[in-house]
Amino acid sequence: MLAGEQSDVRRALELLGQILVGAASPQNTADAFLAKHFGTPAVELVKETRNLSAVEHTTVGLVLGDLIAEYGPILGPDQWDDPPRWGSVDVGDETLSPPADMTLFFAPGRFCPSPIAVRIVDRTTCGGSSELMVFVRPEDRAYANSTLRAISDRARGERNLFRGRVLNVSCVNGMTVELRESPKDDRSNVIVSQEIWDEIDIGIASVTSQRDTMKRLGLGVRRGILLVGPPGVGKSAISKVVARELVGEFTVMFVDSHAGARVLSDVYKEANRFGPAVVILEDLDLYLENRRSSSGQRTTLAEFLSAMDAHVDSPILTIASTNEVTTLDGAAIRSARFDSIIEIGYPTRVVLAEIMDTYLADIPGGGSIDAARVCNDLPQNSTGADVREIVRRTVLANDGTVSTEALRVTVSGGRFKPELPVGTYL
Repeated sequence: MLAGEQSDVRRALELLGQILVGAASPQNTADAFLAKHFGTPAVELVKETRNLSAVEHTTVGLVLGDLIAEYGPILGPDQWDDPPRWGSVDVGDETLSPPADMTLFFAPGRFCPSPIAVRIVDRTTCGGSSELMVFVRPEDRAYANSTLRAISDRARGERNLFRGRVLNVSCVNGMTVELRESPKDDRSNVIVSQEIWDEIDIGIASVTSQRDTMKRLGLGVRRGILLVGPPGVGKSAISKVVARELVGEFTVMFVDSHAGARVLSDVYKEANRFGPAVVILEDLDLYLENRRSSSGQRTTLAEFLSAMDAHVDSPILTIASTNEVTTLDGAAIRSARFDSIIEIGYPTRVVLAEIMDTYLADIPGGGSIDAARVCNDLPQNSTGADVREIVRRTVLANDGTVSTEALRVTVSGGRFKPELPVGTYL
């Protein structure tokens, strides 16, 4: 019955039941574990703590896993007296299992000269801050502080498996982070004007080659770019190209609308800890409205403004996108929050033909296609996304091959741009 409840709720109800029936069993509690191995009541110990973000909870867990393998400490219950628990994180084809909720007791002379216990507490499922705790005798408090620092430094350094990678950031009872594959797109297959790339490169320079200069002159390192334009014109593709170019030296964070609306301050705190970072906020208009709008969310706007104004000297490049800039509050898009606002309009038919050629390059028969002729048949305000779907539908309908006429048939059919039905069903 209690399986679906949070662990602290389960423990409170279990203790209440034990009190009512007189069946409490202190020998299995976290305090009893500490008392047994320290030889003194838990209340007489000194505890030093440090809050952990969702990322830090995982990386600190990896460090504790290393300590378990190296020193073989005695494992005990977590803060809520539940058995030790391990987490799970996928890194490519490998699944790692860092400690998530448990207490580790190190006998004297193993990890440090005096007895010491380390506890990791997972509160990510209930939206709270996870914790790292170190317990020692009062006279050994210096060991507690040095242990906290050593574990934290190692978690931020060699065991930070997220740094320099591409991440998906969402919000489920707090900020969550998952590794994702690096984008494959490069500038050769994203057809936009050179002026757009020039503006993008100014933003990149601020956090790369010109970083030290901007900081020395007091001009601020952090940079924001807002891409504006209708769906399908290449806003997401541009963000992915920048991600591909900078990942490795930079950590790239793709932030979904849930995280953008609820935990954006946490996102930027984490970006600052990662070091050089790219924060990608797609579809900003989904959660950041004009405060004069009747449906505007002032809390979301306030958090956004606060997040965008923090860490001005950190090498953080923000790339945001919106389909409709007029729905955004003016304060959100002023200079110094978004230093460049780049409008990406509908491509010309010449550009559409170039885009089609990139999609046809590796398809049987693609080299003989008259892309200009096909694209002359396209309706006004067609996009690169439309061209991609035309090629996909043609390949699917023709057993993996294409021809100029087959592509023109797909265009004339109009099904590449689906529209919702109009009217009322009776």
